[in-house]
Amino acid sequence: MKITARIEQPGALGPDPWDDDWGICLPLDHVICRDLDGTPHTVGEFTWPWTAYTAHQKTLSLHFFYWNQISGKVGKCSLEISPEREARIRELQFLMTRLIYYGNDNAPSTLDVKLRVLHNAARFAEARSCTVRDILTQTSLLDACGASLADNYVGNWMSWLTFLGQLEPEIQLGFTLATPKQWRDLERRVKLRRDNRRQIAPLPTRIYANLINNLATELDDIEAHKPQLLMALREAIVEYRRAKEKRCRIFFVPALVEKHGLAAYFAKRGFYGRGLRGMVTVISEVFQICKLQIHVFSGMRDSEARHLPYHCMETEKGPHGRMHCLIVGTTTKFNNGRCLQTKWITTDREGFRAIRLAQEFAAVIYEALGIMSSKADDLKDEQPLFPSLDYLPWRMRQVRSGCRISAFIGYFSGVRGTLQSRLCPIIEGKDIEELEEIDPFRAWREEPEFFIGRPWPLAPHQLRRSLAIYANASGLVRLSSLRRQLQHITREMAMYYGRGSTFCKNFIESDAKGYNKHFAVEWQNGAEEAEMLAFVCDVLHSKEQMFGGAGNYYERQRERGEVMSSEEVARQMKAGLLAYREGPLGGCTRPGVCETRKGLNLIDTVCATDGCKYLIGKHSKIVQTIRLKRAAMANITIGSVTAAMEQEELEALERVEREWRPEKSPEVDSIGGGHA
Repeated sequence: MKITARIEQPGALGPDPWDDDWGICLPLDHVICRDLDGTPHTVGEFTWPWTAYTAHQKTLSLHFFYWNQISGKVGKCSLEISPEREARIRELQFLMTRLIYYGNDNAPSTLDVKLRVLHNAARFAEARSCTVRDILTQTSLLDACGASLADNYVGNWMSWLTFLGQLEPEIQLGFTLATPKQWRDLERRVKLRRDNRRQIAPLPTRIYANLINNLATELDDIEAHKPQLLMALREAIVEYRRAKEKRCRIFFVPALVEKHGLAAYFAKRGFYGRGLRGMVTVISEVFQICKLQIHVFSGMRDSEARHLPYHCMETEKGPHGRMHCLIVGTTTKFNNGRCLQTKWITTDREGFRAIRLAQEFAAVIYEALGIMSSKADDLKDEQPLFPSLDYLPWRMRQVRSGCRISAFIGYFSGVRGTLQSRLCPIIEGKDIEELEEIDPFRAWREEPEFFIGRPWPLAPHQLRRSLAIYANASGLVRLSSLRRQLQHITREMAMYYGRGSTFCKNFIESDAKGYNKHFAVEWQNGAEEAEMLAFVCDVLHSKEQMFGGAGNYYERQRERGEVMSSEEVARQMKAGLLAYREGPLGGCTRPGVCETRKGLNLIDTVCATDGCKYLIGKHSKIVQTIRLKRAAMANITIGSVTAAMEQEELEALERVEREWRPEKSPEVDSIGGGHA
């Protein structure tokens, strides 16, 4: 029988099948991987090129020089191999072949991480002059090795032991795995690391709003100078090739900058007078600004935005007649490193605007390569929206036959320098206070990157988490300042995320794996966090008297000094014992579906009049609701059935308002005017 490697990457030639007649060990001349062009590599080689199996042909090598602790930096290691080290290398290769042929379709990055864990085990064996097999078969060594690992490797070490324990000792592994005695200690370390892990910081609302405004300003500036920038770039390519043919010195860039009136634009960004490097930096910044704009108005991950295809815009007409703007790309998350096509909804004015701008600059690079971008489904993924700037003539990178064009990386993992100062406002005390409300158990003020007076340390994934949290805060989007900034996408996002979350909840029963791929997972995690924060802010820290069943209960708690802690709130919400949703009259603490409110009424009047035990009522809220109700009734035909129903509801609200009216509070008539 032949065993096929658990590697699946479309278009790549995988390892040769394993004939079980060969026994437990693969021959050293067995083909374990192939290059992009099909060149084979054998088990016996000390480095296995794995680039062909990565989703976007990202350079990756699985190397077995375990004594070298710098990943990917092999150097002169191959000249220092003693017989003992080579023997341990063969042991590591033996274990990796188990994972490749018997594992669960591990992503290339996962294989790389798990090999690093084996590097640690091999170093542990070398320090004790034993073999890796000795470690795996002797409990004392096994426990000592686990204890010696850094916390970030313990989880994958446990994964290795679990996997090896599932193999047949005689026909698949060749030995019997020892039983660790310190397994509970390993579990404790994994849990402790998980609990202490710092989550990606969301943007405080002031910084979020400023970032969106500043990105719009940057895009305006780029568009205003776009004709000159594109002409200067095209002329620079022509002039470089001409100078290279004549073997002349290259000094034309400052002249091009002056010729096209770009001196002020370059100087503002610190690019002026830097020659061809300055031209590269200009495009790099354009790409980075466009990518950040896409993050803000889509919620996609960093790698998903970086590897968007050149042709990624699609429109779709909904059943209501409104056109949806969709970004079409790929994701590898929860898909074992394989590309899966997916879509994100955005807007034409913001999301598509950034894509169109990036396309115009990318087109110049493709022109220089003599490539025409294609919309064909089987070709468009070969041409990224953000191509590497190394393909410009003076960077000398060539397009290899059969290979995809590499995506630009640059400073995409973070924003620094003058761009950071233009996009991100200086951190103020109220920003840190807001972060402390979001995560009160994190020492924000002790983390250097969040010191007051420093620019906000922007990273792409912050935008994804911020979107999930704030859009969940109260049904898109609760904070008025943020709502003003995002009002142009509120309708689209409400339809997409609202409908998407419901859809995922429905199909999780039949396709849990598919559910995990959806943004709704982070959406719902953000909803839980936002719900807890809203309860703490609106109820536990309320400066206003509360009414209703739940309101009176928490008022009495506050009078007795028995206010719940944030931890207890989170625990009860996670257990389904407590919930919180903001409403027109205050809030509702009922977990699950409300059975009191009926029909299409948007105002929970019946909750107030019938004394609902879950209601948290506030006088300021009901005053505002009455004011809005009166304004709406001014547009209803007098004497109609609708007018009679609205009048009945208004009178009920006014009765409740009088009951809730604190002493020295102005009457509602003085605020909202007379009846309609």
